[in-house]
Amino acid sequence: MPGKTSGWAFALIAVAALAIAPLWLGTYPRYVISVWLIFALSAVGLNIPIGLASIYSFGHGGFMLIGAYATGVATISWGWPLLPAMLLAVVIAIAVGALIGLPSLRLTGFSLAIVTFAFGYMLFHVVKAFDLTGGPQGLFMPETALARAWGGRPLYYMVLAIFVVGVFWAHSIATGKTGRALRTLGTNEIVAQSLGINLLRAKMLSFMLSGVYGAVAGSLLALVTTYVAPETYTPELSINMFAAVMIGGSGTLVGPILGALFIVLIPELTQSAQNLSEIIYALIFCLVATLFPSGLLGMAKSAIRRLRPQPVPAAVRE
Repeated sequence: MPGKTSGWAFALIAVAALAIAPLWLGTYPRYVISVWLIFALSAVGLNIPIGLASIYSFGHGGFMLIGAYATGVATISWGWPLLPAMLLAVVIAIAVGALIGLPSLRLTGFSLAIVTFAFGYMLFHVVKAFDLTGGPQGLFMPETALARAWGGRPLYYMVLAIFVVGVFWAHSIATGKTGRALRTLGTNEIVAQSLGINLLRAKMLSFMLSGVYGAVAGSLLALVTTYVAPETYTPELSINMFAAVMIGGSGTLVGPILGALFIVLIPELTQSAQNLSEIIYALIFCLVATLFPSGLLGMAKSAIRRLRPQPVPAAVRE
């Protein structure tokens, strides 16, 4: 119980810090934090199939692409308000997630990972082929009232609010019946079947939930960056999102959020050196995968356990 209480207290302090940050931060730092929250939200969603069901997905960037382009096309070409446009993106992502989940009953491991990667790769080329999606040039998002008012802070708070709701929802999924079913599935499919878990339904559900997070993150990214371009949603984005989950610590709630911080900060810190960020990604991923399979969060927990004073056995005290 004390551990859970301290965890909730830390979460509240972190949210409070993020809430007051725009009051004294400039426009660009606020933008960077917004992008981090968006990528963290996306990584939390990707953690559902990876961390709970042990399904390696390399197509999460495709869900973010769906969110961005569905929101962009609906608002620019069809004149939809923002909220219905984002809901459309979520509905499309759920449908696509169900379709991707269908092959998961027969495919596992590397084969399924290739299918998910092909999904993101295909969408990347599809949006470049049609005028409706802006072709290779992409779409310029109209400036919203949220971005115009109070220096853009309302848009930041919208991102923060959706991020907080998304994290709490992911926590409820992980600790509830769905999370237990997905963990059982990821541990042993035979045991899951013997317990009455429908494998196809569970796998499809993991992709659908992941798709919801990816689509919402893509919609928010389009609003924050005001530009939807194919080059933002290349297959490399899916690899980076996978790396964020694994580097931070899959199967945990904080791990993907921590991993997303690396995905955002490393390019910011290496802007002057071309391709240096990709090299750093690869080095960190290799080091973590080799030395700390449980991710940076697992490494931190292990270090804390070692620093804590160990209880002295009763025989020694006597």
